Amino acid sequence: MIFNSKKRKQAVKDFFEYVESEILPNEEKPEIVSGITKQLKSGFELIDNNEWGIAFENLGTELVQHYIIIDKKRTELVRKITKLCKLDKKWEFDLRRIKSLGYKMGSWELTDSEKIAKENKYTFYKPSKEILKNLKVGNIVKLTFEFDSFNSEHPGAERMWVEITEINKGKFKGTLDNHPFYLHELYAGDEIKFEYKHIIDHDLGLSEPNLVDKYYDRCFATNKVLYENAPINYIYREEPMEVDEERDYVDTGWRILSGDESDEYMEDLENISLVSVGSILSRDDSFINLLDSEVGTSFERNENGIFEKINE
Repeated sequence: MIFNSKKRKQAVKDFFEYVESEILPNEEKPEIVSGITKQLKSGFELIDNNEWGIAFENLGTELVQHYIIIDKKRTELVRKITKLCKLDKKWEFDLRRIKSLGYKMGSWELTDSEKIAKENKYTFYKPSKEILKNLKVGNIVKLTFEFDSFNSEHPGAERMWVEITEINKGKFKGTLDNHPFYLHELYAGDEIKFEYKHIIDHDLGLSEPNLVDKYYDRCFATNKVLYENAPINYIYREEPMEVDEERDYVDTGWRILSGDESDEYMEDLENISLVSVGSILSRDDSFINLLDSEVGTSFERNENGIFEKINE
């Protein structure tokens, strides 16, 4: 029993010394430094009085409150502390900012973004290989990590940054530059192997023309088209909404309908949604060549499936 007490005391003391020597010196905000310092001082006193669990939980609460995330090595220490002191295992997840407890261990894999880009060319942009050939060791790229979860409400993927450490004939190695919020088995600093097909973003400061940006601006479409899978048979362009400087998009003035919506249906604003032009083109791009038409023009699909200009 005495031996176990010594192990508990030493484990909590090791965690306190880690916070004091590694976290505290790197913190710049005075209020955070003050809060942690206060808990360290009172905590060391609690440890000396063999109140290790209370000391750890008080300091842990302070760290969680200020969004301070612990690394892999210290996560193992927290695991040890919760076991020895018989504390709630949630501390491991709280101190890592883990949001999903439904993650299936061993299920993650990198997403093939080339495939997604080909299937969703108007709504998903992937940098071309011509751009990505400029990457060098030290650059940071974003990858998508797919995973399975027992919780259906949690996302099926997490996008994270990786710093490149090695490039060899189209193969990359890098270190994870994010603290994962869902993938329990990955930690910042872990080595990740990947290829061009996995990269969805970069820090190169380079850009290129792409269909996602070209058709990013908005149009109004009826819910029949958007959610009931009705065919698009009627489109027209009217004066767009006024430009709002707070928005990062503009209204193109295009209105997309199935053509059989009643006046009553159109008068109910709940039946109409503002979406990107690209999201509509992803479903049907047969009218893409008409999108430069002037305000006031209308088009209807004829019996041959071709859009014809109509006079109204």
